[in-house]
Amino acid sequence: MTDRIDLKEKSRVSPGERAPEKRRRALLDSAIEEFSTFGLGGARVDRIADRARTNKAMVYHYFGSKEELYLAALRAIYADIRNAEAALELDPDRPEEAISRLVEFTFRYYIEHPAFVRLINTENLHGAAHLKATQNMTELNRTILDQLGAILDRGAEQGVFRPGIDVLDLYISISALGFTYVSNRHTLEVLFGRELLASDRVEARLATIKEMILRYLRAD
Repeated sequence: MTDRIDLKEKSRVSPGERAPEKRRRALLDSAIEEFSTFGLGGARVDRIADRARTNKAMVYHYFGSKEELYLAALRAIYADIRNAEAALELDPDRPEEAISRLVEFTFRYYIEHPAFVRLINTENLHGAAHLKATQNMTELNRTILDQLGAILDRGAEQGVFRPGIDVLDLYISISALGFTYVSNRHTLEVLFGRELLASDRVEARLATIKEMILRYLRAD
């Protein structure tokens, strides 16, 4: 599995899409791959520019510095997952289905976006020092908690879920059950001799996560 981005294809401007926006996104995608592979210290602006089929001057034009580009990459990966979550249009009136869909989406997102996982791990190694410097991150990430809270409230009203569930704690649990499986898969595979991203193992793990979360939530 690879998260190699075809930036030649992504750099083409679609009808109605402005070229500067496309170019900026191509630079962000390239930066996400670069920073998630080499970290902030090891990343090179020339590689980021080359991968995006542009030059270093454009990087500085759009982002000012390598550090600012790194912060923009962090904001982008969180905005991307929040936008994808919002597109799910989870229905609070069907709380068990909504939770199941969110669990599946979250797990598969980590599998399909390994650069997301690596970049978060990299930032954690630095104690989230750079993330603390970004603005509006709490507001950006509040959206999923609001969605999840509405689902829990409706589930409790229907007698499907028990009341009093801490929304953030639940989201952390959903995230951790999938994230660790993906982020630690290389060491786990060596230690236990199981190919964790084989399709059958992914489906089995997904079923386990769903069962664990739904059993925790159910009123009975």
